[in-house]
Amino acid sequence: MKLLKNIVMLVGIAFMVGIFFPSFRVGLAQLVDPVLHPLLSLGKIHIVIFILATFTALYSSIIQRFTVDHNFMIEAQKRISEFQKKYLKAVRENNQFLLKQLEKEKDEINRIQAELMNMNFRTMFYTVVVTIPIWVWLWYVIYNVQNLPTVYPMWKVNVTSHFVVTVPFAGNIHVSDSFIIPWWLFWYIICSIAVGQIFRRIIQE
Repeated sequence: MKLLKNIVMLVGIAFMVGIFFPSFRVGLAQLVDPVLHPLLSLGKIHIVIFILATFTALYSSIIQRFTVDHNFMIEAQKRISEFQKKYLKAVRENNQFLLKQLEKEKDEINRIQAELMNMNFRTMFYTVVVTIPIWVWLWYVIYNVQNLPTVYPMWKVNVTSHFVVTVPFAGNIHVSDSFIIPWWLFWYIICSIAVGQIFRRIIQE
């Protein structure tokens, strides 16, 4: 089991590095295209994005359930917060005695912070094994990358997608249209967060 976890983690790291290289993104998108392409038969790109966001939210929630020690995380965050409050108060009051006392706790607090960071990183690397292939596939089909003369940066393709959706207050827009980020990515993030909250509440009960 430990070997499998390490392999998945290494794949996650490789994906996170690889997405910065256009040839890797295209290759990964083409690899998963036979699996995901049938979803386009639904005819509604916002439904396709919602389905994929729901899947990644479920996967992420399951990964968090089995890789994150929530009791430890809550207690650790509480202890770190209390330490920081005491430390800031001691600094403001120039309380040298309290600062010396807190200095003795500092190594333990640093150890707890490192454990929290490692736990969060492990969860992130496990999660991107699924999310990154989905992201690059959406990027690939939305911008019709295979027919572009140049492979542009991941979220800054200077191409208007042929996929059109109807949104409140704006009417019909192309999913490549941007507010701060492209609409398709915004919709994916919103769906993933909203559905993820529901899944995490169900799984943790």
